[in-house]
This record gives sequence, C-alpha cells and structure tokens, in this order.
Amino acid sequence: GPVFEEQPSSLIYPEGLIEGKITLSCQARASPPATYSWKLNGTLMELGLSRYSLVAGSLVISNPDIQDTGSYQCLAKNPCGTIISRAANLKFGYLHDFPPNSRTSQTVYEGAGTFQTCQPPPHYPALSYRWYFNEFPNFIRKDDGRWFVSQVTGNLYLAKAELNDTGSYFCFTTINLDISTKSTFNKGSLLTVLPDGNPRRSAPSIKLRFPAENYGLTGHTAQLECFAYGNPVPKLRWRKVDGLMPSKVGFSTQSPTLTLPELSFDDEGIYECEAYNSEGSDTYHGRIIVHAQPEWLQVMCDSEVEISSELNWNCIAAGKPRPAVRWIRNGLFLITQVTQS
Repeated sequence: GPVFEEQPSSLIYPEGLIEGKITLSCQARASPPATYSWKLNGTLMELGLSRYSLVAGSLVISNPDIQDTGSYQCLAKNPCGTIISRAANLKFGYLHDFPPNSRTSQTVYEGAGTFQTCQPPPHYPALSYRWYFNEFPNFIRKDDGRWFVSQVTGNLYLAKAELNDTGSYFCFTTINLDISTKSTFNKGSLLTVLPDGNPRRSAPSIKLRFPAENYGLTGHTAQLECFAYGNPVPKLRWRKVDGLMPSKVGFSTQSPTLTLPELSFDDEGIYECEAYNSEGSDTYHGRIIVHAQPEWLQVMCDSEVEISSELNWNCIAAGKPRPAVRWIRNGLFLITQVTQS
C-alpha cells in the first residue's frame, strides 16, 4: 500500500501576484505505483481543468487568486488501499494602503507622557511596525528608553516628552511573506511639545498593558508588552509571581517586551511588570496559559490476522486541550463517532 514520502505544507501566498503559480507537494511510495487525487475543503477536486493540474502527485495551481483559499489534502491510491495526507491550508497575504485622510495633531507639555496610534490598514498575516520622525528613514531608535513601538497594535509610546520631540510622526508597517515583502506608511501626525519652566516629576503609570490571559503553544514564543509614563523615565523589570523566572528570557526581564522562547508547561503562571523611578512605582500582572498541539504517544502498526479473528489497534495521543481521535479507512472516515484518546 502507499506510504507518504512528501506531504503538502501550509502556505501564505501574496494576493494579486500576476501570473503566479503554487505547487502543493505530494509523493508516495507504493507497489503498484499510486494514483493521486486531491480534496479541497473535504470535496474531491476536478483536476486537469482550468487552473488545476497534477505534476506527478503534486497539485499545481496557476494564476492563483482568493477563491483558492482553503484546506487541501492529497490522496494516494493503489489496489492495496488509499492514504490521505495532512491538511495544508492555503491563505492569501495582503497589506492595503493607509487611508489618505489627514491625522489628528496632538499637543503635550514637556515632561508628560503620550502615545500616537498607528491604526494599520487591513492586512494578513501580522505586521511588523516601526515609526520615523519628520522624514524617511529617520526611524526612532529602539535603544532610546523614552520610546516604545508596540508590535501588537503598532502604537508609539513616549514616556516623557522633550521639546525636541516636536515634529511629524509616521507609522511604517511591513508584511513579510515567503516570496515577497511589502511596506506602507500613514500620512503622519504632528506632535507639539509645549515648554514647561519646571516640568513636574511624576511616579510611573503603566499605560501599555498585556492581556489578563495570554495563550501560547508549546515550542512557540510568547511575548508580553508593558510600558509606562513617568518623569524621570521609568525603568522596567519583570518577575514571575508564582515561581522562578525562566532563565531563557535573558535580558528581556528589563525590557518593555518579555520574550519567552520555546514555551513549555513549566512557563505557565502569573507574570508581573513593574515600572519604577525615584518618585514611586506601578505594577501590572497577567497569566500565561500554555496549550499543546496533538502528538502521538502510541500508534498502530501493520498487522496480518486470520479471517473472522479479532484485531485491536490502539492509538493514544497527548495534547492540551485533550485531543479527540477519528479513524480513516482508505481515505474515508470509518465511523462518525469522535472518541477521546
């Protein structure tokens, strides 16, 4: 019977790419050789018509567009049986332009904190954000502790305004896909800093807060953002309230962004951000909850049995939340009932 040597992988393709081509790979070892078919969202596709064609077992989509979005599966078949591949999701990435309307101006007194909203245009997937001041490419430096650019909302935060901060600010967004990159920026907004002969000193006030509950997957990276206004400019430190801070966070414990790479269940817990200066401090905390994709702990193997005898196949999977298990025979679900592993 067929055995997969190559299965399709999920892909994000740039929307509007002219005369493009997508190849979803599929290759199986079989004797006699396998024949191939494909399903889109669970329905068999008509191949060899219009823009869809087979090259060996791989599916080629010519001039792809948004209507091709969906979940694709390859079926490999010979007289011994049929196997069905994992699902590969095809999605289309895009970044529209900012609207042409002007942005609202803002006025703030010297020594006070403020923020500028980015309000990014429609896009998929997530963007990266930078801001520049007055003219391109005068980007705001990441190592200036007075400033912070949120990579969640794109907003620009200023802990303590100074007179030379007066000027126009532009949100610069970038989308990175496998085969292309696109950037766009807004019309910019004017910030005016008014002089104050004796800028008021102030204790920190946390203005950028991460959600109360944050979900992450094992093996992936979690990031929490925290930033405060204050005069003098507040410093930040992170701690884990209900245990030891993981050593893998490194120097991010003193940064506006706490980064936890390679998440594990040990990383679950409550994390606190503290902003402090000579005038006082402010704190905020939230929880990280770690989930895990299904993985097999025990799988079936090939078996030879006598006719009319009994065969038991056990499959045990782990995951959080607890995964459900379904059985497939020759590419079709054997039973409709869903069982817990």
